[in-house]
Amino acid sequence: MNIKKLAVSALIAGSLAACAHTSDRKVSMRAVTVPQLSAYDWQLAEATDRHGRPLPGFASGSSMTMNFSGQRLNVTGGCNNISSNYQLNDQDMQIQAPVSTMKACAPDIMAQDSAVVAFMNGQKLHAGLLNTENDQNAQPQLWIENRRGEHLLWRGVPAAVAQYGQPTVVFWEISPQTQTCQTAQGAVQCLKVREISYNDQGVKVKTGVWRNFAGKIDGWQFNPQENQVLRLNVYEVKPVDVTGTAADNQYVYKLDQIIERSVVKSPKHKHK
Repeated sequence: MNIKKLAVSALIAGSLAACAHTSDRKVSMRAVTVPQLSAYDWQLAEATDRHGRPLPGFASGSSMTMNFSGQRLNVTGGCNNISSNYQLNDQDMQIQAPVSTMKACAPDIMAQDSAVVAFMNGQKLHAGLLNTENDQNAQPQLWIENRRGEHLLWRGVPAAVAQYGQPTVVFWEISPQTQTCQTAQGAVQCLKVREISYNDQGVKVKTGVWRNFAGKIDGWQFNPQENQVLRLNVYEVKPVDVTGTAADNQYVYKLDQIIERSVVKSPKHKHK
């Protein structure tokens, strides 16, 4: 699990006017603040060029998520984690020397990483909230545009730390095969998971037993063609029971990083 980091883009600086004007699609937006960025996990909803056509490399239904902590941003959900320091000045976003982990994945998944870097690399980024947010809208929309008029649209969901407090970090191996299991809602296809333990040097020291998991992992999509090891943030949700009866705690599972992934080999057929 030793992870090397590689600088993948140069300094991005500069500014644009208050409204995006290189794109054929005109938008009205307002400045976003650092606390607003940090309060949400931003899930990629749209990636298009200046004419509204899908950007190459961005898969339909992408699970890419961007989050901000102080002056640092992190993009997950592709093959590798991409992170960078950033500075925000009104509607100008300056990204400094993004770095990436160096894992190999399926070509289409790695293409998303390259697409994110290509979008930012050497560009003057213009960022702000679309004027659709109000007191009743729990999902603000963050618009980021480069000087070519390409844009990424992200929908914000409240960050888990703000809702539940600090998480417990666990490592799970996910089997590419599911298992039928019984839940309160009837029979469903459960994930097969087992916990992995690492020492301080990142060496795997213990592997648990396989068990069924009927829950959901936010920010992650099951792929039956891959064996994966995930680093998860697990948040404990303590339900409020107005009746005074003790209630079981619930948990929210969120993807932090895909630590390992490998393509499952199809069985070879013998020919007579």
